[in-house]
Amino acid sequence: MRHPSRAARVAAAVLIAAAAAGCGTSPGGGSGTEVPAPPADPRVLVLRVEERQSNPYPWERVALPRFALYGGGRVVVPGRGDGALFAAREYRLPKARYRALVAAAYDAGLDRSALHDDRSQTDADATEVALRTPDGLRVTKVVAPDGGGDGARARVLDFLAGLPQPPRDTAPYRPAALAVLATGGVDAGTRTPRPWPLRPPLAEGVRTRDGQCRVLRGPAAAEAGRLAAGARRDTRWSGGELTYAVAFRPLYPEEKRCADLD
Repeated sequence: MRHPSRAARVAAAVLIAAAAAGCGTSPGGGSGTEVPAPPADPRVLVLRVEERQSNPYPWERVALPRFALYGGGRVVVPGRGDGALFAAREYRLPKARYRALVAAAYDAGLDRSALHDDRSQTDADATEVALRTPDGLRVTKVVAPDGGGDGARARVLDFLAGLPQPPRDTAPYRPAALAVLATGGVDAGTRTPRPWPLRPPLAEGVRTRDGQCRVLRGPAAAEAGRLAAGARRDTRWSGGELTYAVAFRPLYPEEKRCADLD
């Protein structure tokens, strides 16, 4: 007898929760916490899933979240970029589906911060999940998620396996600003580095885990976007005495400044 897949089990659970939400009930979380009504403001982050590689290239460190859910059921997911420019797309979940997904996150225990480690791995990728609760964002980290697991770890992995898939009719995400993140001192590679033509210089900016950061808006963001579209993600840039790798990343609705990327 074949057992249902992890994704199928979670999808069934979410459908049941959606039916309950449609009847006006509020499913309880796995920790016994009553699930609050989720936000309606499409600018408020509700749930974010990020993949962290163990040894990424500089331009891979700024990969967009795998899944970002906002108030009212707004979802932003990575899209097809243009050259070195990262891009995203968005769509909206039906109200019942939105409420059910938040309830499923509580059922998975994501309303409490946790670390699900894998001590058999010394250099492993990780998945980080942030869930908004009445007490603020709670972050759960799963090390080596491909390794499976049981108990609380399995509940988180089941939840991740059941995340909604984007529909065909997603719309381009239009960011209010663009972050330019530069990592200096990289190997020049096989191509001659391109001179950095924009202001400010690459050496200036706010230090973040993803490199020296500056946030651009308006015409400056448009100019940087055109520059990125004509480059590759592994293009090297020269600035002063250093060679840089530069990533061009749209800011998400909850991100206003460089510090929000850490």
